[in-house]
Amino acid sequence: MVRLWILGLLRKRPMHGYEIKQYLELTRADQWAGILVGSIYHAINRLEHEGFIRQQALERTGNRTRAVYAITPAGEHEFRRLLAEAWRTPNRTLPSTLYTAITFLHDLPKDEVLAAVDQQIDALERALAQWEEAEAIKARYGDAAGIQALLFQNSREHFQADLRLLKAIRDRLPHLPQETWQVPPAGEWSANDNPHLDPPTGRRGAPAGLPARAAERGRITKVNHKGKPTKKE
Repeated sequence: MVRLWILGLLRKRPMHGYEIKQYLELTRADQWAGILVGSIYHAINRLEHEGFIRQQALERTGNRTRAVYAITPAGEHEFRRLLAEAWRTPNRTLPSTLYTAITFLHDLPKDEVLAAVDQQIDALERALAQWEEAEAIKARYGDAAGIQALLFQNSREHFQADLRLLKAIRDRLPHLPQETWQVPPAGEWSANDNPHLDPPTGRRGAPAGLPARAAERGRITKVNHKGKPTKKE
């Protein structure tokens, strides 16, 4: 993602690395695009090495000298490739860290979990406030088609959904019974619980571990060393 951003910004005009960093921080793009500040300069070096950008000038400010970069024809092609890929790639962002923590909810003291949830709620509320500030800044540059407003609305709804979830968890935690769960032996797992798991024994006499769909095509008479069918009647 950082490569796409750098190439896209340099298509607008030549810039030095610090300007790119400032723009990403000002618009909060470094947060919602998941760009680490330190990765910007590394990506610039890589893009220059690969011939996608070039040094156009050296800019001196006081005792500091900064390299100003411009995009190359090869960089234009790479930008279009990355942009088309970004449009084609479906994106489903879930709070996977939170979901994992909830899975092991009973393995920490309640007081510790409650404090952590409160801390996360506070952090999300501050992030939402920063996001709304960034929306106001971005609005100064115009949004004739209303697309930017849609993006900010979408992100705001993600923040609000996560806050609703955390606050609901916060309300229920004090009243949860102190219970835990165990992982059953693999032989007791049921394909009915998860259709993506192969059943312990397939239908119509398929050897254990074989996908049932293989048995549906005929009776298996031979399998290879990986347990895959190689012949059927």
